[in-house]
Amino acid sequence: MNESEDLAVSVINAWKNYGHWWKSVTVLHNINLHVPTGIIYGLLGPSGCGKTTLLRCIVGRLELNRGEVIVLGKRPGSRGHEVPGRSVGFMPQETALYKNFSISEMLHHFGRLHNMNRKDILSREEFLISFLDLPSKSKNVSQLSGGQQRRVSLACALLQQPQLLILDEPTVGVDPLLREKIWSHLINISKTSKTTIIITTHYIEEARKANCVGLMRSGRILAEDEPSLLLNKYNQTSLENVFLQLCYHDQDRFQEQIPISNTDGDRQTNIPNDIDDRNSSPTSIHVSVNRINGTHLPLDNQKRKFEKNPLRYAKRVVADYFILPHMHKIYALMLKDLTVIKRSIGFLLFQFLIPVIQVALFCLCIGREPEHIPIALYNSEAINGFPTGNLSLQLLNKINPDQIHFTSFNEFNKAMDAVKQGHYWGVAAIEFNFTQAIKNKLLAFQTDPATLNASSLHLYLDMTNQQVSLTIQSIILNSTQLFLKEVLSSYKIDPSIADPPVIIENPVYGSIVPRFLNFAAPGMMISIIFFLAIGLTALMFVVEKKEGLLERSWVAGVTTIEVMLAHIIIKFFIQFIQIMLLLTFADFIFKVEIKGSIFLAMTLIFIQGICGMSYGLLISSVCEQEIEVMEVALGSVFPILLSSGIIWPLEGMPSIMRFLSNFTPLTHSVEAMRCIASRNWTFGYFKVWFGFANAGAWSLGFFVLAAILFALRK
Repeated sequence: MNESEDLAVSVINAWKNYGHWWKSVTVLHNINLHVPTGIIYGLLGPSGCGKTTLLRCIVGRLELNRGEVIVLGKRPGSRGHEVPGRSVGFMPQETALYKNFSISEMLHHFGRLHNMNRKDILSREEFLISFLDLPSKSKNVSQLSGGQQRRVSLACALLQQPQLLILDEPTVGVDPLLREKIWSHLINISKTSKTTIIITTHYIEEARKANCVGLMRSGRILAEDEPSLLLNKYNQTSLENVFLQLCYHDQDRFQEQIPISNTDGDRQTNIPNDIDDRNSSPTSIHVSVNRINGTHLPLDNQKRKFEKNPLRYAKRVVADYFILPHMHKIYALMLKDLTVIKRSIGFLLFQFLIPVIQVALFCLCIGREPEHIPIALYNSEAINGFPTGNLSLQLLNKINPDQIHFTSFNEFNKAMDAVKQGHYWGVAAIEFNFTQAIKNKLLAFQTDPATLNASSLHLYLDMTNQQVSLTIQSIILNSTQLFLKEVLSSYKIDPSIADPPVIIENPVYGSIVPRFLNFAAPGMMISIIFFLAIGLTALMFVVEKKEGLLERSWVAGVTTIEVMLAHIIIKFFIQFIQIMLLLTFADFIFKVEIKGSIFLAMTLIFIQGICGMSYGLLISSVCEQEIEVMEVALGSVFPILLSSGIIWPLEGMPSIMRFLSNFTPLTHSVEAMRCIASRNWTFGYFKVWFGFANAGAWSLGFFVLAAILFALRK
């Protein structure tokens, strides 16, 4: 090979570690790899030797700890560079395909990502389906065999006719005749189109068709040269024997190691003392220039430039990663999301119904007055034949039987036993001289203890359920007050004497008889949309990440921001319908009070939904498995729900919890929603606009943090 040839890929002194410094694992050891333009380069080695890691560094998905990677004349990810992007075609080890997509939909998706026009996509689609012997283009990926799915994956990599083609195990599970056909096509495009191809394979002998091969073991390049030269050099008849001989030599040489300093800290790394000789041996294609942004710059000069002005260098790196979104990529991602939705209409309808079902269950089960409460009754007057009249019956008739249901007992002890056994919520006991005592109290104004005791209804309650016991007390107190007024009126005495010394005037906001539903429903509507958005977003991204779909999109040049924006735009329409149905059912069906602007309420709920989606993105940026997403999401529900004043007023919390509640994403939004619904407040009030501002700030914060974590984790 001529050293003056232009290099498509140059990897210089590359080191890559996984993990933190205290438990770091070195995957690539001082790799030097040089791939001239327009050749097929076979990267051979066993599983786990670092081939995939090296390829991910080449396409810009991983950053080296030390060393440099130059692809098509620039550093991967540089501003304006199309690596990652249209200049590189990438086929990962996993198929990384949307299983519910047809073959045509998969190809059109990647074609749109690469900004290809429809005519070119259709032309390439027809060729690739014929060339790779694929079934009908309308057939779903999920209906294909494993080998057919890998061929679809290869078609996606070949679609845009890239300058650099990186294929990770492309011929696994492929028919031998088709494998030969694929190799013929690769050889043809490398010669006619000057396409540079890097291919990894388990079939070592098929790599003899490559112009150059690199033999890799344990993160090191053992040899790099033309297959025929390697066979001659090591006097072997097959590349497999060459590789076996190199492995034996490498194992022997690796016994002697010398410690060298690692720039990642004071930690020492053991490196074979002949590793540099291996990487710069005569079998290596060595080029001593580093092409950065189209100019030749020695690596040492790069380092000096960084040391001289690290701030400028850091700004350039940041600028390379945070690029303005491209509309054609967002459009392609939106169409992808719509296709996913179209393939699962039943699930989409269920998404629309979830908020309606939840708000219906809340309105039906929460905030309603308890009814048909069973109470044991011991009326001594009735047992004794009403010797002093029947005012006790008059009192009992004032109590609504739909709210409290009395069961009469002839013995007080039996009534108490029934309560203790859990059959009733309490005992209501009336003295045998209740009627006479009432008359003595109201007409003769007798206030001795015996009269006061006999003129009272005695309640022995089971207080384990606060809401039921408070309801019993409230109903009986109100009924007793009505009874006393009626008795006073019958004797021509002003019934207002029975009123307590408090006058409840017309309320400033709300009604004289408040409903707990009107207090809790605004918060529940916001929380329903918020938590639904979390689950759907986080799960979707983790599944795509786990199956390699996000990885493939990123290699196609899609940025994290573009993926996130496309998702939020599509979810906007789903959330709009969810919110419309939610408010319709709450307002018209269950009569939840919304006195203020419906538009303002919808906007606030929508912003809170965006906040939930952003939080879901944040969860997906730190979780790798679906179970982790579920644990984090479910673990977040109750702390946020309980501390945001949705179910119980903030005034009922300890002072420290009231302070901490200010730092949840729902607290101020819930308060703003209540102000809109119950007080008819507009955006001009502090609590309302602060609720909007708070929801927007949380949304932006979650979104930015998720974008940063996605960028760091890449």
